[in-house]
Amino acid sequence: QAAKFEPNHMPARYAIAVHRIRDAVRSQCSDDQLIWAANEMATVLKEGDTSVVDLPVAWAGLAMAHRAQHEIAAAYDGEQAILNEAEERALYTLKQAIQEDPDDAVQWHQLGLYNMCTTQFSRSVNFLKAAIARSPECCYAWSNLGIALQLSNDPSSETVYKRALVLSSSQQSYAILSNIGILYRQHRLYELARKMLSRSLEICPGYAPANNNLGLVFVAEGRWEDAVSCFEKAVKSDDLLDAAKSNLAKALALAKKQ
Repeated sequence: QAAKFEPNHMPARYAIAVHRIRDAVRSQCSDDQLIWAANEMATVLKEGDTSVVDLPVAWAGLAMAHRAQHEIAAAYDGEQAILNEAEERALYTLKQAIQEDPDDAVQWHQLGLYNMCTTQFSRSVNFLKAAIARSPECCYAWSNLGIALQLSNDPSSETVYKRALVLSSSQQSYAILSNIGILYRQHRLYELARKMLSRSLEICPGYAPANNNLGLVFVAEGRWEDAVSCFEKAVKSDDLLDAAKSNLAKALALAKKQ
């Protein structure tokens, strides 16, 4: 309504676009919402008063829309030509956002996350390190660098996660503790994994990834009832977490055979 009453009120148009992107990402539906969002962001760039509009923020908004378009299309195996076009748009706008303000750590962070989502892990590591160089106290950048290193099978990921943990507040630490737990689980250090994941759930009991991975620890230990309980909690917390649904079905089937 605000945008209808005053079409040239760019903050309202930006806010509308952000909400459209969030709705599309949550539903994983790349429909007209993202097209409209990208158009809104482009309008802010083209028609906004440069004395009022923060260009780096506007470019970042357009990059956010293009990145969501590519990631959702890739998740649902779209046509390769469409995927390539979406990827080119996303990379162009992400890099343009950095050019507008090369010292903005947030934009380097976003480019790192995008490369992680497209499995370009070595590039992701480089961009996340650039973000940390500009904002060394950002626990989220350290945590995501840990993920990128872990996915690259780099043993330094544990040290990076622990640095993120030192920088985090108590309310930020649950995701980092969960990531450390996942790392230990992958290395079959089940007791350590259980401790980290349990600590994560003490802080945020409804954190689905921690419940899902704690369930996998219990599977490895042959504790089927505990595993099923964890997977059920994960699905209840996030019914879009397909991994937890699959793990729950497998655990129920295996539990019946015991």
